[in-house]
Amino acid sequence: MSSVGDKLNAKHVVESKASMPSDDKPDPYMSSEKKAALVKLSVCMAAAVAFMAAGVVLSTSTNRVAGSATVYSIIPVLSSSKQRYASTMGWVFTSITTMITETIGSVHSTALRSTLINDRPEPPPSPNPTPSLNPTLPLNPTLPLNPTLPPNPTPLPTRLLNVLRAADARLLPQATLRIDFNTNSRLFSAANRWANGRLMNALMALLLVISYSASALIVMQLQIWEGPNLSITETETGLAAPPIIVFGLSLFLQGVIALFGACDCGPYWMEGGDMLATTKKEIDRKRLDPRLYRCMRNVVQGPQATAPDHLLAPNPPTTLDPPTTLDPPTTLDPPITLDPSTTIDPLTIPYSLKPLEHQPSAWNANPTVKHAVIATWALIPFYAIWGAIIYALSVYVSTGVSKSGNIQSVGVGTEKLPEFSWAFLPIANTQSFGVAYTTTHAKESATLPSATWPSIILVVMVIQSGLTLVLNYCGAIINTTQDEHVWRQAVRAKGASTRASTSLEQSWLRAQLPPCSWRGTFLYFSTWFFQWLFSQSFQVTGVFAQLPQVTGAIAGTYFIGMEVIAHCAQVWYLCAVLIGFAIITTFIAHHKPPGPQPAAYGHFQTLADLIDEWPPEKPIPGYKLDPVLYWGHKSDKGGVCHAGTSPDKSLVHPIDMEGMYGGELDQEWPSTAV
Repeated sequence: MSSVGDKLNAKHVVESKASMPSDDKPDPYMSSEKKAALVKLSVCMAAAVAFMAAGVVLSTSTNRVAGSATVYSIIPVLSSSKQRYASTMGWVFTSITTMITETIGSVHSTALRSTLINDRPEPPPSPNPTPSLNPTLPLNPTLPLNPTLPPNPTPLPTRLLNVLRAADARLLPQATLRIDFNTNSRLFSAANRWANGRLMNALMALLLVISYSASALIVMQLQIWEGPNLSITETETGLAAPPIIVFGLSLFLQGVIALFGACDCGPYWMEGGDMLATTKKEIDRKRLDPRLYRCMRNVVQGPQATAPDHLLAPNPPTTLDPPTTLDPPTTLDPPITLDPSTTIDPLTIPYSLKPLEHQPSAWNANPTVKHAVIATWALIPFYAIWGAIIYALSVYVSTGVSKSGNIQSVGVGTEKLPEFSWAFLPIANTQSFGVAYTTTHAKESATLPSATWPSIILVVMVIQSGLTLVLNYCGAIINTTQDEHVWRQAVRAKGASTRASTSLEQSWLRAQLPPCSWRGTFLYFSTWFFQWLFSQSFQVTGVFAQLPQVTGAIAGTYFIGMEVIAHCAQVWYLCAVLIGFAIITTFIAHHKPPGPQPAAYGHFQTLADLIDEWPPEKPIPGYKLDPVLYWGHKSDKGGVCHAGTSPDKSLVHPIDMEGMYGGELDQEWPSTAV
């Protein structure tokens, strides 16, 4: 390494040790970021209160339909309108729902992430905190040997103590193991604190489903039957007050849960994009220990492809340690294969290996990604079957009536699929099935059954819940691959930034837009489009009748009932676009990044193992270095290579694809990640 690099390393070692926090007091920057998040949350909660207030006011107001019908909780907004007007208004409410829920979700996700990181337990003490000059030689002949180095004996009591430590680490509470990756699905992860625990996350998931379901029911059609035998139908567009109230209340309660989580997340507020900054902070706080000899091991190779303890050579006898014969492994005591998301066994010593031309995919690296892809594909048959159920009901159960006579089924369809409309937006002859709630009293005093709106919202929630939860779960796929994209910038010209991201440096409008990466933008607009298309598969219609007199004059317009109808074609269109979405997300999850740079996918321990030199936290007089990292080849000693990072691009070089990197012979060790 050059003299400039030595000087930078020496100065940064002093700075790194001096800057280690002695307590858990947050810095002013973190406090400012948290305040900015709370401001966004307050704006969303204010909007939710406005929706609730508007719904209450509209529910008590008196409105007239077709000139004479007096109704409550239904507000006509467009007279003589077409179906596309209602679809456009539904698009507006879906956009509002997506924007507000994504904003609240970002605060809630950061609060959960901060809680998991702040509550992260300190790792158990490593049996070999510093690299040994005489590492134990592996017994397995397939592992590389160095005949010039004698074996380093390890006393049996120490080995037994290490076994107990490893077993204790595997028995840690599950909540302490959920922050191994930078990305965690906020609705399917939980911390030990009540505000970010399982109960609150379950309530958040329920409220998220309610908000999208209610927004799909706000816009309704108003049908006026008129003419001889009520054969002529006029259509208007209106708004329903009960879904508006439920919509605003669900958004407000989501904001309350996110607020509780933000207030109870601990001293540090850590944004999801601060992957490298969080790794450095965890190392400084002694909650993450960089491990030896793993400079070329990705997240999959980190806990695997190592020399387990039972493969190491037995200890030679000494005067202080009498000869001891270790029992060979049996079928009752097989080697333990650890998942990358579990605690690493400290008894394993990795061996050197050649760089890979392609890295493992996110599917193989993070179990959450695999589960999200499977859940996405499971949605397709679910909605395909739901569409088939609508078709069957529309043909065979179209004239059912309840015992009270106030509820009856409504079917619009035929057994021959080509005969009904396949229009993208539903029209009059779209294959449909629904339920009609008729009024219990005639004319001006007409009222609906008390269970009308609760039953409608509940049915829509049940059908819509899978779509909402799976789309939220897919965020794990997008964010995990985005974390890897950030890390792989270390081999590019600009390097990987270790600076904590800040929304204070962005305009308010830019902060509300979807992520700048194409993956984040794809998920954001997919969520919006799928929710809007689902809302088109359900239609709530208020039915009115203009009763003629004997003379031909209209006696008045009366409210006679309300229908909720499910459309078959729109559900199958949703299946079609879900197939395309599943193909794209599967491709993203199975993509194998090219190049020798080990993949981490936001796994904190892997990043700590790969990054051996961090940029200085404070400017060094005479040297201008941005807070970025570059990764590459750094040294070659005795035929064993070492790869690592540096804030100075001139100190890293292209990887030797035929060289052996890391392993027990690699004596290069971090000078600044201490």
